[in-house]
Amino acid sequence: MPVDPLDKPIDKLREETIDQLTLNYSHGELSLEAFERRLDQAMDAQTHNQLLTLTEDLDLAVDAQFIEQKNREFGFMRDSQAAVNGKKIVSIFGSTKRQESWDVPDEIRVVNIFGDTTLDFGDAKFTSMKTRIKVTSVFGSLKILVPEEINVFSNVSCILAGLNDKASSRTNYNEPSIMLDGVIIFSDITIKIKKTFRERLLKFAETVRAAFV
Repeated sequence: MPVDPLDKPIDKLREETIDQLTLNYSHGELSLEAFERRLDQAMDAQTHNQLLTLTEDLDLAVDAQFIEQKNREFGFMRDSQAAVNGKKIVSIFGSTKRQESWDVPDEIRVVNIFGDTTLDFGDAKFTSMKTRIKVTSVFGSLKILVPEEINVFSNVSCILAGLNDKASSRTNYNEPSIMLDGVIIFSDITIKIKKTFRERLLKFAETVRAAFV
Protein backbone atom coordinates (compact mmCIF):
# COMPACT_ATOMS: atom_id res chain seq x y z
CA MET A 1 0.00 0.00 0.00
CA PRO A 2 1.44 3.41 -0.98
CA VAL A 3 2.46 5.75 1.81
CA ASP A 4 0.05 8.62 2.42
CA PRO A 5 1.68 11.72 0.83
CA LEU A 6 1.06 13.66 4.03
CA ASP A 7 3.21 11.13 5.91
CA LYS A 8 6.20 11.37 3.60
CA PRO A 9 9.25 13.52 4.38
CA ILE A 10 8.64 16.86 2.71
CA ASP A 11 11.84 16.66 0.63
CA LYS A 12 10.73 13.28 -0.73
CA LEU A 13 7.33 14.69 -1.65
CA ARG A 14 9.02 17.72 -3.21
CA GLU A 15 11.13 15.46 -5.43
CA GLU A 16 8.05 13.48 -6.51
CA THR A 17 6.15 16.70 -7.23
CA ILE A 18 8.96 18.04 -9.39
CA ASP A 19 9.15 14.71 -11.25
CA GLN A 20 5.43 14.81 -12.00
CA LEU A 21 5.61 18.44 -13.16
CA THR A 22 8.53 17.58 -15.43
CA LEU A 23 6.75 14.56 -16.93
CA ASN A 24 3.57 16.49 -17.65
CA TYR A 25 5.51 19.35 -19.20
CA SER A 26 7.44 16.94 -21.41
CA HIS A 27 4.14 15.50 -22.72
CA GLY A 28 2.70 18.93 -23.48
CA GLU A 29 0.23 18.99 -20.58
CA LEU A 30 1.81 22.15 -19.15
CA SER A 31 3.09 25.23 -20.93
CA LEU A 32 6.67 26.36 -20.28
CA GLU A 33 5.39 29.33 -18.30
CA ALA A 34 3.17 27.15 -16.11
CA PHE A 35 5.94 24.60 -15.62
CA GLU A 36 8.46 27.22 -14.52
CA ARG A 37 5.93 28.87 -12.20
CA ARG A 38 4.95 25.60 -10.55
CA LEU A 39 8.58 24.50 -10.36
CA ASP A 40 9.49 27.65 -8.43
CA GLN A 41 6.52 27.10 -6.14
CA ALA A 42 7.55 23.49 -5.54
CA MET A 43 11.09 24.50 -4.64
CA ASP A 44 9.83 27.15 -2.20
CA ALA A 45 6.96 25.12 -0.68
CA GLN A 46 7.08 24.68 3.09
CA THR A 47 4.12 22.32 3.58
CA HIS A 48 2.86 19.06 2.13
CA ASN A 49 -0.44 20.61 1.07
CA GLN A 50 1.33 23.32 -0.93
CA LEU A 51 3.11 20.60 -2.90
CA LEU A 52 0.03 18.44 -3.41
CA THR A 53 -1.90 21.40 -4.82
CA LEU A 54 0.65 21.79 -7.63
CA THR A 55 -0.12 18.39 -9.18
CA GLU A 56 -3.77 17.75 -8.26
CA ASP A 57 -4.94 18.66 -11.79
CA LEU A 58 -2.27 16.59 -13.60
CA ASP A 59 -3.23 13.13 -14.85
CA LEU A 60 0.10 11.73 -16.03
CA ALA A 61 1.98 9.83 -13.33
CA VAL A 62 5.70 9.17 -13.16
CA ASP A 63 6.69 5.67 -14.27
CA ALA A 64 9.84 3.54 -14.13
CA GLN A 65 10.95 4.64 -17.61
CA PHE A 66 10.95 8.29 -16.56
CA ILE A 67 12.92 7.55 -13.37
CA GLU A 68 15.46 5.54 -15.34
CA GLN A 69 15.96 8.38 -17.81
CA LYS A 70 16.22 10.89 -14.98
CA ASN A 71 18.86 8.84 -13.20
CA ARG A 72 20.78 8.37 -16.44
CA GLU A 73 20.73 11.95 -17.71
CA PHE A 74 20.24 14.04 -14.59
CA GLY A 75 22.26 12.14 -12.01
CA PHE A 76 25.88 12.81 -11.13
CA MET A 77 27.02 9.27 -10.45
CA ARG A 78 28.27 6.73 -12.94
CA ASP A 79 28.61 3.03 -12.25
CA SER A 80 30.33 2.75 -8.90
CA GLN A 81 32.45 -0.06 -10.38
CA ALA A 82 34.11 2.51 -12.64
CA ALA A 83 35.90 4.41 -9.89
CA VAL A 84 38.86 6.46 -11.12
CA ASN A 85 42.08 6.55 -9.13
CA GLY A 86 43.68 9.74 -7.85
CA LYS A 87 45.01 12.51 -10.09
CA LYS A 88 47.75 15.08 -9.48
CA ILE A 89 47.68 18.59 -10.93
CA VAL A 90 50.79 20.76 -10.68
CA SER A 91 50.85 24.41 -11.77
CA ILE A 92 54.18 26.21 -11.38
CA PHE A 93 54.31 29.67 -12.94
CA GLY A 94 51.39 28.52 -15.10
CA SER A 95 47.72 27.58 -15.10
CA THR A 96 45.66 24.41 -15.42
CA LYS A 97 41.95 24.03 -16.20
CA ARG A 98 39.84 20.88 -15.94
CA GLN A 99 36.40 21.38 -17.43
CA GLU A 100 33.77 20.08 -19.87
CA SER A 101 32.74 16.43 -19.35
CA TRP A 102 35.25 14.45 -17.28
CA ASP A 103 35.36 11.57 -14.85
CA VAL A 104 36.12 12.80 -11.34
CA PRO A 105 38.62 10.62 -9.47
CA ASP A 106 38.25 9.78 -5.81
CA GLU A 107 41.22 12.02 -4.96
CA ILE A 108 42.78 15.07 -6.61
CA ARG A 109 46.08 16.55 -5.45
CA VAL A 110 46.59 20.19 -6.45
CA VAL A 111 49.97 21.91 -6.17
CA ASN A 112 50.15 25.60 -7.10
CA ILE A 113 53.38 27.58 -6.91
CA PHE A 114 52.94 30.99 -8.50
CA GLY A 115 50.25 29.27 -10.53
CA ASP A 116 46.49 28.75 -10.67
CA THR A 117 44.15 25.81 -11.15
CA THR A 118 40.46 25.71 -12.12
CA LEU A 119 38.35 22.62 -11.47
CA ASP A 120 34.98 22.88 -13.21
CA PHE A 121 32.55 20.17 -12.05
CA GLY A 122 29.58 21.59 -13.99
CA ASP A 123 29.42 18.71 -16.50
CA ALA A 124 31.59 16.22 -14.65
CA LYS A 125 30.69 12.64 -13.74
CA PHE A 126 31.52 11.62 -10.18
CA THR A 127 32.79 8.07 -9.79
CA SER A 128 32.67 8.13 -6.00
CA MET A 129 30.32 9.58 -3.42
CA LYS A 130 33.33 11.29 -1.82
CA THR A 131 36.06 13.10 -3.70
CA ARG A 132 38.96 14.48 -1.69
CA ILE A 133 40.87 17.50 -2.99
CA LYS A 134 44.23 18.03 -1.28
CA VAL A 135 45.69 21.43 -2.08
CA THR A 136 49.09 22.95 -1.46
CA SER A 137 49.40 26.48 -2.75
CA VAL A 138 52.07 29.16 -2.42
CA PHE A 139 51.36 32.46 -4.19
CA GLY A 140 48.67 30.69 -6.22
CA SER A 141 44.92 30.33 -6.63
CA LEU A 142 42.39 27.54 -6.90
CA LYS A 143 38.90 28.01 -8.35
CA ILE A 144 36.27 25.29 -7.86
CA LEU A 145 32.98 25.46 -9.79
CA VAL A 146 30.24 23.07 -8.67
CA PRO A 147 26.57 22.31 -9.40
CA GLU A 148 24.29 23.49 -6.61
CA GLU A 149 23.45 20.00 -5.36
CA ILE A 150 27.07 18.95 -4.79
CA ASN A 151 28.24 19.11 -1.18
CA VAL A 152 31.49 20.94 -0.47
CA PHE A 153 33.22 20.66 2.89
CA SER A 154 36.43 22.63 3.44
CA ASN A 155 39.12 22.24 6.08
CA VAL A 156 41.96 24.33 4.72
CA SER A 157 44.68 26.05 6.72
CA CYS A 158 45.08 29.62 5.41
CA ILE A 159 48.31 31.48 6.14
CA LEU A 160 48.09 35.06 4.89
CA ALA A 161 45.56 33.64 2.46
CA GLY A 162 41.82 33.56 1.88
CA LEU A 163 38.99 31.11 1.16
CA ASN A 164 35.77 32.41 -0.41
CA ASP A 165 33.10 29.68 -0.25
CA LYS A 166 29.87 30.47 -2.15
CA ALA A 167 28.67 26.88 -2.47
CA SER A 168 25.30 25.81 -1.11
CA SER A 169 25.22 25.42 2.67
CA ARG A 170 22.50 22.78 2.47
CA THR A 171 23.67 19.17 2.75
CA ASN A 172 22.31 16.80 0.09
CA TYR A 173 22.86 13.33 1.48
CA ASN A 174 22.06 11.58 -1.80
CA GLU A 175 24.61 13.55 -3.85
CA PRO A 176 28.41 13.35 -4.05
CA SER A 177 30.60 15.37 -1.70
CA ILE A 178 33.87 17.20 -2.23
CA MET A 179 36.17 17.22 0.78
CA LEU A 180 38.71 20.02 0.50
CA ASP A 181 41.76 20.23 2.74
CA GLY A 182 45.38 21.33 2.69
CA VAL A 183 47.49 24.43 3.26
CA ILE A 184 47.57 27.68 1.29
CA ILE A 185 50.11 30.47 1.79
CA PHE A 186 49.74 33.89 0.15
CA SER A 187 47.04 32.25 -1.97
CA ASP A 188 43.30 32.15 -2.42
CA ILE A 189 40.57 29.57 -3.00
CA THR A 190 37.20 30.41 -4.52
CA ILE A 191 34.27 27.99 -4.51
CA LYS A 192 31.29 29.02 -6.67
CA ILE A 193 28.08 27.47 -7.97
CA LYS A 194 28.35 26.69 -11.70
CA LYS A 195 24.84 25.41 -12.34
CA THR A 196 21.86 25.82 -10.06
CA PHE A 197 19.48 22.94 -9.46
CA ARG A 198 16.79 24.86 -11.36
CA GLU A 199 19.04 25.29 -14.41
CA ARG A 200 19.92 21.60 -14.48
CA LEU A 201 16.28 20.60 -14.04
CA LEU A 202 15.07 22.82 -16.90
CA LYS A 203 17.75 21.38 -19.16
CA PHE A 204 16.66 17.85 -18.25
CA ALA A 205 12.98 18.73 -18.81
CA GLU A 206 13.79 19.99 -22.31
CA THR A 207 15.68 16.77 -23.03
CA VAL A 208 12.67 14.68 -22.03
CA ARG A 209 10.29 16.91 -23.97
CA ALA A 210 12.39 16.61 -27.14
CA ALA A 211 11.69 12.87 -27.17
CA PHE A 212 7.93 13.50 -27.49
CA VAL A 213 7.86 16.46 -29.84
